[in-house]
Amino acid sequence: MLRHLTALVLLPAMALAGVTFETDARPVNRAAPGSSYADMLARITPAVVSVRTAEVIPASVLKRYSGRIDPDKVLQDAQTGETLLPTGLGSGTIIHPDGYVITNRHVVLQENRRSVANTVIVQLADRREFRAKVLGVDAGTDIAVLKIEGKGLPYARFADSDKARVGDVVFAIGNPLDAGLTVTSGIVSALGRSGKLGMGMAFEDFIQTDAAINPGNSGGPLIDFEGRLLGMNTAIRTASERGGNIGLGYSIPSNLITAVALDLANQGRVVRGLIGVQGEDLSVAEATKLSLGKAGGVRLVVVSDEMPAAKAGLKVGDIVVGLNGKPVENWNEMRLEISRRRPGEVLTLNYIREGRGSLARLTVAERPLDR
Repeated sequence: MLRHLTALVLLPAMALAGVTFETDARPVNRAAPGSSYADMLARITPAVVSVRTAEVIPASVLKRYSGRIDPDKVLQDAQTGETLLPTGLGSGTIIHPDGYVITNRHVVLQENRRSVANTVIVQLADRREFRAKVLGVDAGTDIAVLKIEGKGLPYARFADSDKARVGDVVFAIGNPLDAGLTVTSGIVSALGRSGKLGMGMAFEDFIQTDAAINPGNSGGPLIDFEGRLLGMNTAIRTASERGGNIGLGYSIPSNLITAVALDLANQGRVVRGLIGVQGEDLSVAEATKLSLGKAGGVRLVVVSDEMPAAKAGLKVGDIVVGLNGKPVENWNEMRLEISRRRPGEVLTLNYIREGRGSLARLTVAERPLDR
């Protein structure tokens, strides 16, 4: 029956066999500005990888449930011969020719979200697969660094995310919904997003983009117009129960990635600075009253005893307006900036107390791992 139906569908086309249609076989003029990003993307996409977590299915279990395990839902490790049951999917980027890969921490966690998966598999664009070693994860920024055994691998170079501007063209690359390597484009929609997004990370400084990001894109790169790594796609806001893209995607900026990734790659943990304060943002009215305008400021609400800030003379109620000569706009920015300082580094804080400006110099302490 199916064969007859196929023949009926094809008959009208056969009747039009004498008709021809014109084809212009010339390629797009990719030298024309804005006509194509293909050449740039061809250079960067080999550095983008898929990252899967999996559980090893013991041989005894395989034998016991032979015929009842769907072969389409399991993987075969070419190196060890083990049968693997996939448990999670994400994306990543090779950032060094010797096989260093960055992705999100949540991509490499077990299903219980409490510990790192025992088996992590990285698949390159050319379909080569590697067992990856997790060198370190950081809950504060949701960043993980993996290592695969390879030399001369394609890799991405970082951009300076501090130079990004709203309106810059960007590309999100990854393996959304396990559809395979996919590129979407958009612009930088906003910078410095944090706090009210519900992401749950302690240190947030997201680039917001309308480039389509979907489940499976997590850990993949946000690429700038020059083909450099500007950010890591990490989260989306969505009105859909299935978590689809609505144009609100968030990426960790490259400068934060590099600071965290260097620590994870070299020592397996992140070293952060601490001065022993907690703060709150000034209202617009308060900032205006103090002639701070849009620059804002941070009121200290906690100054811990025996910590660097207290030793330098800072008190509850002081309003911090500058750090190392740069304006301080809000508490999240100030906290993030202090965390990126190395223990032993000297910081200069400009602050206002009872309407008068003052200066404090203090030595940064090391933040405990659980804070």
